[in-house]
Formats: sequence, structure tokens, C-alpha cells
Amino acid sequence: MLTPTAAMAGCQAEVDHRQAAPEPATAAINAVDRALVADGGTLTWGINEFPTQWNPHHQAGNLAAVHTVLEALLPIPFRVDERGEAHPNPDYVIDVSVTTEPEQVVTLTLNPEAAWSTGDPITWRDYAAMAEALSGSNPEYQALGTVGYDRIAEVRKGKNKYQVVIVFEQPFSEYPALFSPLLPEEYTADPESFNTGYLEQIPVTAGPFDVAELDLVAQTITLERNADWWGDPARLEAIIFRTLAPDALDAAFLDGSIDLYALSLDSGSYERIRSAPGTEIRAALGADYRHITLNGQTPILKDVDVRHAIFLGINREVLATAALGTLGWEPRVLNNRFLMPEQPGYADNSGEWGKYDPDRAAQLLEEAGWTAAQPGEVRTRDGKPLTLRFIVPQGYAPAWEEAELVQSMLAEIGVDIKITSVPGNQLFSKYVQPGNYDLVAFVNSGRGFPVFDSLHQWLDAVDDADGKPQWRTNVGRIGSPEVDQALYGALEALDRGTAIEQLNKADRLLWELGHTLPLYQRPQIYAVRDTLANVGAPGLGTLDYADIGYVVQE
Repeated sequence: MLTPTAAMAGCQAEVDHRQAAPEPATAAINAVDRALVADGGTLTWGINEFPTQWNPHHQAGNLAAVHTVLEALLPIPFRVDERGEAHPNPDYVIDVSVTTEPEQVVTLTLNPEAAWSTGDPITWRDYAAMAEALSGSNPEYQALGTVGYDRIAEVRKGKNKYQVVIVFEQPFSEYPALFSPLLPEEYTADPESFNTGYLEQIPVTAGPFDVAELDLVAQTITLERNADWWGDPARLEAIIFRTLAPDALDAAFLDGSIDLYALSLDSGSYERIRSAPGTEIRAALGADYRHITLNGQTPILKDVDVRHAIFLGINREVLATAALGTLGWEPRVLNNRFLMPEQPGYADNSGEWGKYDPDRAAQLLEEAGWTAAQPGEVRTRDGKPLTLRFIVPQGYAPAWEEAELVQSMLAEIGVDIKITSVPGNQLFSKYVQPGNYDLVAFVNSGRGFPVFDSLHQWLDAVDDADGKPQWRTNVGRIGSPEVDQALYGALEALDRGTAIEQLNKADRLLWELGHTLPLYQRPQIYAVRDTLANVGAPGLGTLDYADIGYVVQE
């Protein structure tokens, strides 16, 4: 998931380290037994983008806000615990069996009580239709990615309509990541329904909540308790997701307009919020990390030596300190795109490209033909200046401050950075996805499935019918067959050791290609009313929306 504004930090306030923020835990949700959670109440949840495409498997639906809302509304067959381990979700799947010989076969026994909001039962047909839609066999489906689905040979009915038999043509180790969330057959059976069925609407659901209202003008989504829910009933009566500009979320929380939101890493914002009465700051380390992506198809950045010079010219420790240091957390530079430091197998694969070395960066630019008459001047080649455009979302001061730091660093090696602010809700749709940028920084949010979560971001281009390369959702537009081979090797490995080996190989190759500069693991930080339970920063885990609510007051 892409998060446009979840990032950086300013340096405008110093923190008293005697009251420094605690190191993020593996999960921070104020976990409380649902018996101690009050029945009723409304939660107003602040989000910073209002998507138009609510199909999370569509190319335009890969946004954090989409997943935040839909986890309350659609089937999630497998839940992930705070250690990143997947378990069947009994609300939808009551048994799982896996065989590997002669081919990998995963059999899901579905909960026969599970039903769509239309009244239709959830059956093997929903899984089969979705697998076909995301298989890649029909290019008219504007699918986010085909990872895993392209390895399925067939999905068939088991002993009855509530049993799904998934036969894999090639091994797929991260199968619990598939069908999450699940869409009804009606909206995956043909490209038109898939592409437009959830456009500006959420027509069919199957979760502990229903959609009461989706207001395109007010940019709010109101959910109400699903009276037909077959699982433990939702404790809350309603959840209202309210969209606000990033710089307005703080004020809305402080005046009581919202009860929960993802807090930015702005130190001033953090200080204001944490001192507010009745507030908790809940932080956890998950598979989220901040990075700078370079557009490898722009005229200047097509040159790998220039990309590597940019890498070497950016002091990542300074950026990490600016983002995290003033919050009381020890900043740590991240040197892996797939595994976080807390996960088994994490390795520093940056080699010669991960250190700050402006002298080497300047040398690479000289060798690439970008020269300057004297230090500090903007380099030129063939009369053209070495100018790059850094895109940042409007209304989010920390992102601008981060870009200014990068601007200052790269000026030292003769690179001119022009910072351009664009509407936050257009950052991806009109700039990042079409390739209308040189540099951009954002957060990758994962769910504990390191390849499945991001494979589409790294795959090499494929030619369309006219022979033109299509980068799909690889917004950096940089790739190679060797990277693809290593990533697919990780997917096929059914033993963890081999998968980790292949992941680290792919990461080393990406460093060599100059694809995306990892900065730091971003803590999930939420400002939450202290009376709220079972919500906040889940780390690698999955929230159970039915259990969210207010603690019973004695």
C-alpha cells in the first residue's frame, strides 16, 4: 500500500528526552477482551485522502485509506498476528489444508454462515472468479498485480460450495496473502465490473460493518454495525471516516472532531497531541518504510551512474534523524527493501551504494558528462542543467522540509532540485503513476508478506501489443530479468531459508540498479482517545474491527 503523506519530520521542536517517546512495540492497540468493551458508541477516524477507486485490487485502489476502510467491510480470509504469522480467520475460513506433492494444493473450508450484503452466500465461486480476474490472462482487467494468482492452475469446488480447492501450477509460499480482501463474483466476473463496480461506491460488503453513507461532497464514509453479521457483533455502533488535509488532522483531533488518526512524524505535531487530555500515542514497528523513488525513465535518470550519484549524495542518517530523532526514537537507516531489522533474514545489501559519499557522487557525475566550472555550481551537459523535479504533497510541511534537506545535500554535488507541491489526492494518480516526476518520497506499507506486498513495484517492464514497454505499477520504471528471477524464486521457495536468500539477492540487485533509496523504517504512530480499545498501531498484525470500541467505564 502506498501512503503519500505518512512521513518525515521537521526539526522545529526539541523533545525533552526525560519524557522521550518509548521505542515502538510490535503492536500498540490497547488490547482488551471484547467483554470489557462497551456496546455502542461512534468512532470518528481521520484519514488524509478520499479515494475514488475502492477496489483494492485495481491499479488506482492501492492506497492506505482504501485498505483502512475495507478491512471493516470485506472478507479477510487470513489474519496476521503481530509476529507476522498468518492464521485462518474463522469468520470466513474454518479450516485449511495444504499438500505439496505432486503439486501445491491449498484447500479452504469456508464458514457456511458467511454471506454478502446482498444475501448471497460466500462460496468457492467468489474465489474462482477473483483468481481468474487477477491471473493476468485478460489485460482489460486494470489489476494492481497478478502476484500468486498467475501461478494458480485452477480453483474448483470441493466437497460442496463451501470448500475451495486451489491448485497451483507453480509453488507459491505466500498463499495466505491471496484473496485479501475478497470481492464478490459479480464484481470480478468481467473487466467492466472489476474496473468500475467499486468506483466512487462500495456496493457490496461482507464484514462486521455495512456502508450507511458514502458522501463524495463531504468526503466522509459512514459505517454502521452489520445487523446480519454472523460473527461476534461489532462493539461500535458506527465508524465515520472523515477526510481532512494532513495539516488539519491535528486540529480536528484537538477539538474533538476525530478520535483516531495516523499521526505524522512532525515533532511539533507530536508534542501538541501527546500533551492533550485523554490522549494516547500508540506506536509500533511494522513493515512500513520511507524511501525516495527515482524515475528511471526520465532523460537524466535513465543513466544508472546518475542514479547512484543521487544515492551517494543523500545523507540518509540526517533524514532519519530529522524524522525520528526529535521524537525520542533512535534513527536507524534501512538497508533492505523487503525485510525489516526485526524480521529473520534481514541483511544490509547496500554495498558501495548505501553510504553518504559526496566526493564519489561528484566523480560519477563527472564521468557521466555532467560538469561544473567550480564547486557549488549546477552541473550541465550539452548546455542543459542537471535539474530534477522533486514532487511533494501540498499541505504537509514535513514532506516539504524533507525535500529541502535533499535539495541542500544534492546542491553540494551540483544537482539542482526543484521542489513542486501538488494536491495530495493527486500525487499518485496524476504524478507518480504516470511518471510525471523525477524524485518522490512516500511510505510503503506492508502486511508481513514481503514479496507479495511489493512484487509489482519491482518487476521489469513488459511490452504491449505495439511493442511499447509497460511498467505496470513499477513507478520507478527500473527493472531487470535477474531481479524478476530472484523475486519469483523467493515466491516459489516453500522453505523460509531459501526464500530469504532469494529476497536478499533481489535487494542487492536493486541496489546495483539504483532503484529506490530506502531511508528508514517508519513507526506506525496513531493519536487515539485513551478510552478506545483494540485499535491503534497493529505493527505486522491485522485489526479485528468487530472488537474495536470504548472500554467499559466502572
